[in-house]
Amino acid sequence: MPLFHRASWAPLLLFVSTPVAAQTDFYNTDRGRPLRTEDAVVIERRAIELQAVPVTASRAGRGISSLGIAPSIAFGLLPRTQLEIGFPLESRDDLSQPGPSRGLAGAELEMLHQLNIESRALPAFAVGAGVHLGNGALAPSRSLGTVRALATRTLGWGRVHLNGAYTLGEALATTDPGADEAARWEAGLAVDHTFFFRSLLTGAEVVARTPMTPGASTQWEAGVGVRHQLSPRLAVDAGMRRQLASGGPNWGFTFGGAYAFARGWRAPAAAGAPDRRVVGGADSSGSTSRAGRAGIDASARAAASPWITTYEQFYLQAPHNFTFRRRYPAADRLFNAFDYGHAILYELLWTEPTAAPQRLEGAVYDRLTTQVLDAPPRLPLVEDAIEPHYARLAPEAKMMFEWAHLLHRQVYDILADERLDDAAKDAEMRRLLAYYRSRPDLAFSQVPKNMSLMQEQPYSLAFRQAYPKFNGLIWAYHWLQVGLYEPLIVGRTSAERQAGVMATVARFRQMIPGAPEGYPPMMPMTAAIAPTFATRYPEIAIIFDNLHSMHDVISDILANDAVPRADKRSLIIKAAYAFRDDTTEVMTVAGWRKMSLDMGVENQGGPAVGFLPALPVSAMPRGMVMRYDRDGNPRDAEHHHHP
Repeated sequence: MPLFHRASWAPLLLFVSTPVAAQTDFYNTDRGRPLRTEDAVVIERRAIELQAVPVTASRAGRGISSLGIAPSIAFGLLPRTQLEIGFPLESRDDLSQPGPSRGLAGAELEMLHQLNIESRALPAFAVGAGVHLGNGALAPSRSLGTVRALATRTLGWGRVHLNGAYTLGEALATTDPGADEAARWEAGLAVDHTFFFRSLLTGAEVVARTPMTPGASTQWEAGVGVRHQLSPRLAVDAGMRRQLASGGPNWGFTFGGAYAFARGWRAPAAAGAPDRRVVGGADSSGSTSRAGRAGIDASARAAASPWITTYEQFYLQAPHNFTFRRRYPAADRLFNAFDYGHAILYELLWTEPTAAPQRLEGAVYDRLTTQVLDAPPRLPLVEDAIEPHYARLAPEAKMMFEWAHLLHRQVYDILADERLDDAAKDAEMRRLLAYYRSRPDLAFSQVPKNMSLMQEQPYSLAFRQAYPKFNGLIWAYHWLQVGLYEPLIVGRTSAERQAGVMATVARFRQMIPGAPEGYPPMMPMTAAIAPTFATRYPEIAIIFDNLHSMHDVISDILANDAVPRADKRSLIIKAAYAFRDDTTEVMTVAGWRKMSLDMGVENQGGPAVGFLPALPVSAMPRGMVMRYDRDGNPRDAEHHHHP
């Protein structure tokens, strides 16, 4: 992206995004798309973002106007680091200036590095350096180097962005073709607000800049813009700006679109091997192992530090991307509603602990079940805009969930692709699992965890006891998320798979009336709900069970009033480490299967295929907690009454 302003064309894009909806996510802004002031977030690692038709029209005064197009491409080369290359083209009609009126306005390169992820204590910061090469009929007479700094702070109502840039070297002559477009310094302040259900962002800014010409005065401009997501890969934007100071009716209008993709990825020979890190582990004598103590120390450091350096990564590029969305749109849209349910839950538990029970069990639950689930969003939601305060509390845990949710969606895509036979699906599943495991800082363990992590901690059970309806709805979400795999596998024809998916979705909706009685009284386990899927892909099934268990853990930490507010982040980070390692509170795979079946499929919502018209009758009273050893043998049971 350019490190200077070109008044006659939209500056090159540094496209930024969250991993849920792909690189072109509307939530994150780029320089010139739609505002000159952008956020301090770079594109995901491995992403490629193409700006093919970003057009800008501007008018500096009567008879002085221009039209430009600035094609560019950005690469997520390294964690939190991107490179962008662009070639702006321009046409001018200012007859008072000598020389050509149209042509190449130079070549521009920039490296931008995001220093940290936003936390409760610190905004996100990024720094950049770039060069505008002086080649082309309308380029500056010499190359210009610029340095930049960016900051972004997220608040409850929206975000605030601050940008600053300085161009090095001597001033340019007023007759230089690039004189008006280059700025000695530039500073911008912007705010934006997100309408997440509509995949729409609106923003406004004020920019001050001084041209590179001798004796130039500071120019002030104001701008407004919108950005809209059309599809998971494509976003469009439009913006308008006007010069505030006297001296002419300088105005400009921009319009553009961005398309995101990634390079192909081949799994290394050793990819997918278990990562033997330990957090809080103990050896057979019960003492903490050396690796376990190292994990505990790392967890403590992560919980205490406000400087967070995790990073986002693009999803696995493959021909089957978004197949499930195309073939099963009604089911796919429900997942977008689930994202909202999880996000609003965490945000209210963290920001409104006193009012949360009444709101979550009342108005929020009613809106979810009567509005959001009835008309789910068309595209995946940007959870940062729904849960801004929780996202700053534990961004590492939020990214773990997002990385696992991408795995969820890409598994659906593989199973839904009618072009793949069973062998090809198995091969793609192995490749997808290896790609998921390539991020050990985000990937859940593929070794099954004992229920003690979820049910036997000091904070455990708080959420399900205080929020029976919302907890039941979350478990019903989890039932559908793993249950939909089963009809995609057991269906023998495309028609059978379509009918099976429709039936499974209908069963989920059947659970909602009369809550919480229709919901599963125990957390659904994949081996019970989708046994064919769990047998064929046990590692992925275990990852999903660990994911769903950690959802409950974070809900309990946030909902438990006995946990001091100052300790909630540290407990979440400790749990995140435990769910990523392969030795803390683990079970054998055989024990995991045995436990899943011993819990009773009727207590977990019932099977996902071949079910009877009526909801299953639970054999366990609601509130029963079962405890199991590593081999899946029940140790004891305890009944917890709901208030």
